[in-house]
Amino acid sequence: MKHRRVISVFGALFAVLFVFLLLSAYQSEGPRVRIGSALFSVDIVDEGEDLERGLGGRDSICKTCGMLFLFDHADQYAFWMKDMRFPLDILWIRNGKIVHIEQNVDFHNQRRVYRPNQLADRVLEVNAGSCQIWNIREGDSVSFEEL
Repeated sequence: MKHRRVISVFGALFAVLFVFLLLSAYQSEGPRVRIGSALFSVDIVDEGEDLERGLGGRDSICKTCGMLFLFDHADQYAFWMKDMRFPLDILWIRNGKIVHIEQNVDFHNQRRVYRPNQLADRVLEVNAGSCQIWNIREGDSVSFEEL
């Protein structure tokens, strides 16, 4: 009986270690965006059809993942939810500060256009609710790692 408990404990520890290693292997080592205590692993989009497609067509992204759109000059870049399958928070950024946020953007309304009230040179899309969870507000500083 004692032998079985030892095997069970070692089995459980092995399972936990295996899951930890598996999750660690899937963490992105690529570009990241930091806003306060939030750190998002991002896909970078900066040209062509990728700018128009964005996250459209995907079923989801991880809780701390996002897509960062890079533009060569500041403007009032508009976004829509074409082919989206999940809601987003959209953050417009200029000079390392959030200048406008649209929270919990409805992916069902694929014709509505979301436009900031200020100029921006970068836009970050993350899962809806991320701004609330991480207490992200307009005016917050944004830093970029490994861009």
